[in-house]
Amino acid sequence: MQAITTAIPAFDESQAFRHSLKDDGREALAHMVMLPEHGIAGFIYPSLRGGGTAKVRTTWFGPGLGKEIHEELEGPAPDCDFDDWRFGPLRMSVVEPHRLVELGWSGDRVRFEGVYEAAYPVYAFSSQPTGMPAHYGDNRTEQHGRIVGKLTIDGKSYDVDSWLVRDHSWGPRVWGLNQHYKWFHAVTDVSSIHFFEMQSFGRRSLQGYLAKNGVMNHISDVSCQYSFDDSMMHQTIVATVTDRSGRTVVADCKSFANILLDFDPVTYLCEAATTVEIDGVAGQGWCEFCWNKDYYHFARQYVAKYG
Repeated sequence: MQAITTAIPAFDESQAFRHSLKDDGREALAHMVMLPEHGIAGFIYPSLRGGGTAKVRTTWFGPGLGKEIHEELEGPAPDCDFDDWRFGPLRMSVVEPHRLVELGWSGDRVRFEGVYEAAYPVYAFSSQPTGMPAHYGDNRTEQHGRIVGKLTIDGKSYDVDSWLVRDHSWGPRVWGLNQHYKWFHAVTDVSSIHFFEMQSFGRRSLQGYLAKNGVMNHISDVSCQYSFDDSMMHQTIVATVTDRSGRTVVADCKSFANILLDFDPVTYLCEAATTVEIDGVAGQGWCEFCWNKDYYHFARQYVAKYG
């Protein structure tokens, strides 16, 4: 991990492991993989419910695959912690909290083996006074690192040596209370950016950080320009990010793989795995737009004209 001077308090390493959940609670760990050289992106995503069930899923998509691939399993949650969490096709071992994770999937069509090593410090939403919107969890962490391993789909193997976005959240989650949000990541060898801009009850909530030139700080504001295709999938995103010390950077992102996810009765998640350029340095990223389904279907009719 890079040596970073940070104005953000260090986060308790015990929080990298499994949490006790109330009946309405949910815990999830997203591992987002970007392989632009192959035209493929995907994620491995374990989650648990307060009622005692677990679900693991992996999804892979992009022009390098053609038709998207999904595998998942749901059932009673195993009684084990994240230091060695196994359920069906998934294996996830937090070897060093917020530093090193072993990740595996052995499914019918998809196999994955990799080791994630953090490149930047973990960012916890509780590290700033506004914290986490209560309807979307008690807390969450975001972190960027490298994943090295092998992905095999339908017998064809791909070497993996790329950036990975790792997200860990726990607590209540009511997707449909979001009128819209942008969950944004961009990372290079010298810069790391995350922001979560959420619009709920007509209010704007903004959390995130900028790490650049060895210094990490909370963001103070973001502005985005973006373009859609005819299906209202975002294809370009130019994000201008300012942190609390007054530094401003521009992340220029281009989608190389998109997918529409239907995880909730009220909202859609529009995913874009992206190539990134920050200050002339190339990298990778991910940007998820959440839309209310009624609004999405209505607006999609007009996106070519007004979007």
